[in-house]
Amino acid sequence: MAEAGGAVSGDFALLRRFDPGGLRDAAEGWRRLSAAAEDANGRHRHRVNGPLRAHWQGRDADSAFFTMESTEQELEVVRVEAESVALVLDTVADRMDQARTNLSNALRRADEWNLPVADDGTVGLPPQAASDRHDPDARDERQRRTLLRAQLQGRIDTALDTAREASDQGARALGRLGADILTRPRVFGAASESAKDVRDVAADLALAAPYLPANEDPARAARWWRSLTPEQQQRLLALHPEELGRLDGLPATVRDRANRLVLEQRLDALKAGDARGSGLTADEYGRRETALRVLKETLDRRDGSDEQHRLFLLGLDPRGDGRAIVSTGDPDTADHTAVLVPGTGTTVKEMPGQIDRISRLQDAAEEAAAPGQRIAVVSWLGYDAPEVSGSVLTRGRAEDGAEDMRRFTSGLRVSAGDHRSHLTVIGHSYGTTAVGAAAAGGQGLQADDIVAIASPGMTTGTASDLHIDPDHFWAGTAADDNISLATGLTLGPDPTLGVFDGNTLAIDTSGHSGYWDPHSESLANQGKIIAGRPPNTVDNHRGEPDALVPGL
Repeated sequence: MAEAGGAVSGDFALLRRFDPGGLRDAAEGWRRLSAAAEDANGRHRHRVNGPLRAHWQGRDADSAFFTMESTEQELEVVRVEAESVALVLDTVADRMDQARTNLSNALRRADEWNLPVADDGTVGLPPQAASDRHDPDARDERQRRTLLRAQLQGRIDTALDTAREASDQGARALGRLGADILTRPRVFGAASESAKDVRDVAADLALAAPYLPANEDPARAARWWRSLTPEQQQRLLALHPEELGRLDGLPATVRDRANRLVLEQRLDALKAGDARGSGLTADEYGRRETALRVLKETLDRRDGSDEQHRLFLLGLDPRGDGRAIVSTGDPDTADHTAVLVPGTGTTVKEMPGQIDRISRLQDAAEEAAAPGQRIAVVSWLGYDAPEVSGSVLTRGRAEDGAEDMRRFTSGLRVSAGDHRSHLTVIGHSYGTTAVGAAAAGGQGLQADDIVAIASPGMTTGTASDLHIDPDHFWAGTAADDNISLATGLTLGPDPTLGVFDGNTLAIDTSGHSGYWDPHSESLANQGKIIAGRPPNTVDNHRGEPDALVPGL
């Protein structure tokens, strides 16, 4: 650090000549590398890894898929690290350019004040004539110029200090972003380390967190996203995927890209670490790792599917029992969209089974829909489903997740833009209670149809309380489903009864989990509703006085 009035000549000359174009061109090159790595990863997933997973099994396959996953992870790390390099270079370029501008302004002021500046940045005073030394006015002017010189020297020194600090910060940050992932690949830990590098680089550069809207208003989030340049969107996706992935109102493709990266980084961190210091027991740690691994494997197996049957990871929160939102098909382009809300005991570990259910629903809806119509079905585990305990008999979990569910379905409407999909919300078991609490509050779920499968109660007394035409409310419970023992006790009346003022579906399956059995009427009826067609129903006035039964 140079003392005031004695700047380093080399720094002064370099800053005067500084051109940010070189750094910005380099940053653009790194951004192109980041985008190319993401593109290559996506093509590898959808054209190589995904199609092979659908057919290839055995020891050779396991070995090959391990290698393929390592390749994809390397590409993800390159994507994140390259975008981080671009951020560093852009930041340093901006700060040094501002320092150069400040220096140039100071030098212009020096010319105006007739103060000489030496080649090392030292501000001097103009020569003083001998006669001026005894002239009171000249002495006053000299004193004024001396004060101006000190002020000007401070500006020059500050500009130089700012430039040096920007250079030093950039050097520290770039030192974290090595290319050893390509030369010394690790089995585990590289992806999670790249996420840490992003945080450390921001700290090195003293960068404030970028603005992202709170997850409160999907319409506002959608407008904000559309206002960004492609480069800004790419940077946020690579460097802040967790914040983006949870924003309702953003396109499904964007949320999927963000949450896939979060899944990769979180799972990699679990594989590279252990329970010590995590706040989890060894069993909890192992269950969380297993749940994320199985979810990733399930997603990977469908990467080779066509776009209409590809899986989209719309939400992920591995904390606690975990939450995940997965869609088969893109809800932003679908003609018919359904949201399936699971019930008691569902965690991220059970997501493969939930994905199987939404796939069957999609197949059933495609059979019922008009030719060429697209179907998307979402498994929404966006709330903390109750365990098989006392919580299943209370409305607490349902009410806690109600606002999140309303915001999600509102986000589906917003992210689709002018395209309006026919929207069906289906609850199963306690999921119907969650649907009821969400649909009854606020402005409802903006659904065209609501379906309650095996409901213990929906927190409300009639279908008209759910912000929906009762003619578009459907409920069904298998005759031997033990959920009927809890229905009508603490969570509301049985929605399959006529007094609920809805329709009762024809159910031909058995038990509490058979409603998605292949080739069943139970499944076909749900598919028809999703496709906007009337399902088969049964009389729902059982147990009522004959006078209340229509036609009697």
